[in-house]
Amino acid sequence: MSGGSNLGVIIGGDVPFLRVLLKMAIEDAGFKVIDEVMDRTELLTACIRKKPDVVLLDLKLTHEESVRLIEDLLDVDASVAIIAVADIEEGYSDKVLAAGARAFIQKPFSMYDLIDLIRKVAPDSRLRTTA
Repeated sequence: MSGGSNLGVIIGGDVPFLRVLLKMAIEDAGFKVIDEVMDRTELLTACIRKKPDVVLLDLKLTHEESVRLIEDLLDVDASVAIIAVADIEEGYSDKVLAAGARAFIQKPFSMYDLIDLIRKVAPDSRLRTTA
């Protein structure tokens, strides 16, 4: 599954061990994790400074906080692909997708499914492999 890509990913997650696992899987797939953050403020700051192509959003937030954060991220960069990650909650996926997230993945999930989802939502021009 390797093969370099100039796709930059920021992982926003409040569980350090899960962030490490996600980073390993994402980098093993040939993408670059450009930052890992633990909360909303760090995520917004990282997105402003580092201009990611994909944001993996796995923060414990209320539905309303998640929607506001997605809207704020898209205000920073309307082209960023946001993937919301969460346990099953009624109505959550509909709300985050309506707010502008490009995808939702429910826990538990396989790393293969996550990598496939990143490839599907990422801007095509950023998926060109490098030598």
